[in-house]
Amino acid sequence: MTNQEETYVQKLVSEFERRAKEQYFKTSDGAEIKVLTTKPPKGKAKGYTLMLLPGWGTVIPGWEQVLMEAVKDFDVLYIESREKGSFRPSETKTINDIPRLALDVKEVVEHLKIDQDKLVTLTSSFSTLTIAVLLGTKMIKPALNVIIGPVYQLNMPPTTRYLMHIVPNFVINWTKPIWRWWLLKFKSEDPVQAAKYMRVLEEADFKKWRAVAKRVCFTKVWDMYKLIDDTRVVITGMEKDKMHTVELAKSIQAVIHNAEYIDMKTNRAAHSGELIEVIRKLLT
Repeated sequence: MTNQEETYVQKLVSEFERRAKEQYFKTSDGAEIKVLTTKPPKGKAKGYTLMLLPGWGTVIPGWEQVLMEAVKDFDVLYIESREKGSFRPSETKTINDIPRLALDVKEVVEHLKIDQDKLVTLTSSFSTLTIAVLLGTKMIKPALNVIIGPVYQLNMPPTTRYLMHIVPNFVINWTKPIWRWWLLKFKSEDPVQAAKYMRVLEEADFKKWRAVAKRVCFTKVWDMYKLIDDTRVVITGMEKDKMHTVELAKSIQAVIHNAEYIDMKTNRAAHSGELIEVIRKLLT
């Protein structure tokens, strides 16, 4: 791992966060989600907005290289979902399921008056469930959708899939060693990816994780992928990634009408400035 990567992954340092305008958006059910936005330097704008929906529990430094390359010529919109530590729950009871997460995104896009003909969505892992619902139900119609390591349900250790429903929050916290072992042994392609996962785990708010996980852990979105037929979709596989298999990525590509497929080879490449270069080429 390079010194720069250590800074991004292990320390609470993010140049993107320093540059971005942070705001909390109040959703229609009274909850508040964190939204970060930036604009490119004057004269550099491509006219497109890149909307990034990060994966489960993902911290911003995990996307730092992508974001810092994107800010050069894209308007950037970064939306944190309801399992993140930044989430502010409603005072009334809310069902934090995938349709609700999708509605959060739709409401933000409409509130910010984003031109969807110039909107590029970027999703990864857990957030691909959200984009599947957004596109499958025609909530939004972006110009381009780049889906990295798509899944059809939340990827988690089998035992915790059931524990989320039957044990209190403080007991869920005891499962951290299981998550840590599972991520390191089975789901990390290299030390960089492992370090990112460990930071996500250490910063996890298990009360918020459980509030979302127990609503989404058995949700499957195959049917939503099949309904996507009126927007451009590029599925991005990663041949060496243990968390998101190429076989699954290609299976999902096959059910989406006219979806394209590219392979970034590694998780590191898919979280680097190289990804933005790929997106720029896709827009030409």
